[in-house]
Amino acid sequence: MTALRTFAGVHPIHYFQCALFAVRTGSDTVYMCEQDPGSDGEEWAVMEVDPERFLQLWRRSGSSHPEVAHQSPATWPLDRKFPWPGRHFAEGRANPVPLATVSCELRRLETPVWRRWLLWKVLARVDVTEHPVLSFTDGVTRTIWLLTHGVKAMPVKCPMADAARLQALAGVDGGQAVAVGTLFKQKME
Repeated sequence: MTALRTFAGVHPIHYFQCALFAVRTGSDTVYMCEQDPGSDGEEWAVMEVDPERFLQLWRRSGSSHPEVAHQSPATWPLDRKFPWPGRHFAEGRANPVPLATVSCELRRLETPVWRRWLLWKVLARVDVTEHPVLSFTDGVTRTIWLLTHGVKAMPVKCPMADAARLQALAGVDGGQAVAVGTLFKQKME
């Protein structure tokens, strides 16, 4: 078995083998999935993120979709696409919703430091810092739908190269990233 608490096994769904995830919201269980990636299975990871820590990371300067990240569960339902995930989640286990695909990269920030020299400002140095940012490739609307509906642990897909950083910054306590290919080596239920 994997370290993913939401993982519900590998199942055939719409003629494909899919890793199925049972995700508990505040009032219900919804289903998500990830298709078998074939030979790319070790390049991608699935991990469970803590919604509060994930949102804090998403709200950092430089992250994608800041106009959505800096809203709240009170305003997210006003988004024109917000009803769509609810309709898809309502189809249940027979038609699970794909996992959101995110990345957690380090962005370089270069800050010039000036000093006065006679009447001019002279560049003294450039301070370089790196800070993590969250980017979405797919799944912003289903993510805000889950956050609005009180999810406690949310599975997401990310590049294996970002998995350790994402786990450290937003992962559930005691969680770990699992290669997508590893999920498909589990016994089919």
